[in-house]
Amino acid sequence: MNLIRNLVGLLIIVSMLPICSMAFSYTSRIPFEYNEIADELALAELREILLITYDMKVSYSSLDFIYQNKDFSLSLVNRKMLLQPGTQIYLNDIDELHFEIRGNTIYVIYERNNRKYERALASSQGIYIDEFSDCDVHDDVPDSGES
Repeated sequence: MNLIRNLVGLLIIVSMLPICSMAFSYTSRIPFEYNEIADELALAELREILLITYDMKVSYSSLDFIYQNKDFSLSLVNRKMLLQPGTQIYLNDIDELHFEIRGNTIYVIYERNNRKYERALASSQGIYIDEFSDCDVHDDVPDSGES
């Protein structure tokens, strides 16, 4: 009985080998664009930063904001989207870059090798420092659990 099971298993494996080799040959010819994967990872990291920024100002060629009490700017410099001050590169080898606001969303539109990409970055209704009160409250009454 074990011999029959082993022979049936061997026949199944041998019959699957041509299908597997065809699948490997087809998938090896699929073009894979590593820049698009790198772009998505970098933009996800940028979105995390933009979640906690203040006073975003969007223009056609730059996105200015305050992050950790410092002024930062995203713009195209030498075919790269850079976060300045400093040189943190988010997109590489791009031909054209601009920012747009549609509805409540800020989009980055960039072009690489004659292909246009459009990605959502952040909400345009961000946090503005002017919305916070700068006056002290001296007559604060403690809650029942506070001393």
